[in-house]
Amino acid sequence: MKKNKKTKQSNTQESEKTQNEQENEEETLNLSKAAKNKKMKEKNKNYYLVIFLYVLIIFSFIGICIYIKTYYQTYQSINDIKSEQKKNFVNSIVNMLNQTEPANKIVNETNNNTENVNISSKVGVAFVFKSIFGNGIGRMLQLICSELARMEKYDIYLITGGGYRLDFPFDEKVKIIRIAGNLTKIKAFDKTSNIKIYILHNDLTPSSINWYKRLNGGKLVIGVMHGVYLSSIYSNQTGVYPIWINNKYYDASVHVIADDYYVHKRIGLNNTFFIPNLYTFDPSLTPSSNLTYNNIMIMGRELDRIKGGLYGIKAMDLIRKEIPDAKLYFISANYKITLLENLIDELNLRSNIEVLHFTSNISHYFLNSSILLCPSLSEASPLVMNEGKAHGLPVVAFNVSYSPPYQKGVIVTQVMNYTGLAEECIKLLKDYNYRKIKGLESKLSLNRFSNRETVDKWDKLFEVLLNNDTVGYKKLQDYTYERYYDEDQARDHLESNWKMGQIFNRYFCCHDFNDMLKLDYITKMKGCTNQSLCK
Repeated sequence: MKKNKKTKQSNTQESEKTQNEQENEEETLNLSKAAKNKKMKEKNKNYYLVIFLYVLIIFSFIGICIYIKTYYQTYQSINDIKSEQKKNFVNSIVNMLNQTEPANKIVNETNNNTENVNISSKVGVAFVFKSIFGNGIGRMLQLICSELARMEKYDIYLITGGGYRLDFPFDEKVKIIRIAGNLTKIKAFDKTSNIKIYILHNDLTPSSINWYKRLNGGKLVIGVMHGVYLSSIYSNQTGVYPIWINNKYYDASVHVIADDYYVHKRIGLNNTFFIPNLYTFDPSLTPSSNLTYNNIMIMGRELDRIKGGLYGIKAMDLIRKEIPDAKLYFISANYKITLLENLIDELNLRSNIEVLHFTSNISHYFLNSSILLCPSLSEASPLVMNEGKAHGLPVVAFNVSYSPPYQKGVIVTQVMNYTGLAEECIKLLKDYNYRKIKGLESKLSLNRFSNRETVDKWDKLFEVLLNNDTVGYKKLQDYTYERYYDEDQARDHLESNWKMGQIFNRYFCCHDFNDMLKLDYITKMKGCTNQSLCK
C-alpha cells in the first residue's frame, strides 16, 4: 500500500516535472518565435527603408533631369532655333573669335538669321537690357527691335541676360544674345560684330556709359529713360535727382514720356529727345469692342500696391451690388497675389472676378469687355491704357495726371477713392450710348502719334549720330519740341504728380517743386533736416 502510494507520488512528481518542462519548452519556443518575429519585422523595416531610399533617389534623379532639361530649353532655345541654322551660325562665330572666348559660350541664343555679322553691310545697333520678361520695357523692346530689324538697313541685336523668359515674340531678324551683365563676353562678342550703336535702358551710371563709349575703339551710346521722375516720387528714391545730370554722358538721351523730357530741358541738358513708345496694337488695324458686355478689364504685370489691384477688387464689390452680372477680368503676370485672392474670397466675389495670368491672346478679353479699369497710383507710359484705347474701350482711372498723350479718353476720379471708380463704371455700364461715345473718344485719342513716325524718328536719330550731323541733330530736337510738346501742360502735369507724391513720400514735402527743377539745387540737396515741415 505504501509502495503504491510512493509510486503515485513519484508519477505525480514526474508528471508535474514533465508539464513544467513542456511549459518551459513552450515558453522558450514562444520567446524564440517572438525573437524571430521581431527580427523579421526589423528585417522587413530595413527592407522597406532601403526600397524607399531607392525610390527617393530615382525620383530625385528624374526631377533633376527634368529641371536641367527645362532650364536648358528655356536658356538655349526660346526662339525655336532650327538646329542646322544654329550650328552654322555658331561655327561662323567660332571661326571669327579665334583666340577669344568660344562662341558657343557667348551666343547662348540666336534666331534663324545665320548671316556672318563681319561681312554685313548693315549698321549694327544693340539694345541692352538685362531683365527682359513680361514687363512694359520688354514689350517696348519687342516692338521697336522688330520694326527696326524689318527696315533692312540695320542689324538689330537684343543683348539680354540668360534665364529670363521672352514673353513677347520678336521678329526672326532680331539677333538675341544672352550675355548681358558680363562685360568680358560683351567685349569679346563686340569684336566679331558690326555694332556701332549701343542703347542702354534706365542706366544712369557714368562708369557703365563710358565703358560702352570706349568699347573696342569707340561706340555711340544712347540712353533710354522709362519714367525716372515718377519712379523717384513713388519709390522714396532721393538719389535719383542728383544722377539726372549723368545723362550728359550719353550721345543722346531719349525719354519715352514727356515728364523727364521737360525736366531735362529745364536743367539745361542739350542732348534730350522725346520719342514715345510704339503702340502695342495699331489703332487703325485693331477691331473695336462692340461694348455690349457687362465685363470690365484690369491688367498689369504686377497688380501690386502701386498698380492698384486692391482698389479694383473693392470697386468691383460695389459694382456688382448695382449690376449683379458684372464681371471683372483680373489679369496679372504676377503669380504672387495671394493677398488679393484672399480679398476676393472674403468679399465673396468669385462669381464676379475671373483671375487670369499672363496670356498671349489679350485681344480676346479686350473685345469681350466694355471698360478698361486702371486704378494705378502711379503711371509713366501706360502701355495697357493704349491697348485698351486701340480696342475702343473707355478708360476709368485714378487721376494721376497722365502725361499728355494719355489724357484723352480717360475718365478720372480722386486717387485711392475706389468708390469713385465704381460709380464711373456703373454709369458707363448702365448707359450704352454714353460708353459708346467715350469708347470712340478713347480710340481717336491715339491719332496723336503713329508707329511709322516713331520708327522714323529712331531711324533719323541713328542717322545724325552716325554722320556726326550737328545741324540735323538740332533740327530733330526742335521737331521733337514743336511736334509733341506743350510746356505749360507739361509743367502742370509734373506739379500735380509732385503733390500726389507727397502722399507716399514725406521727403518731397521738405522741398519746393520749383527748386526741384533747378540744376544747382538738385545737385546739392540733402535729406529733410526739419521734420516739422513734413506732413
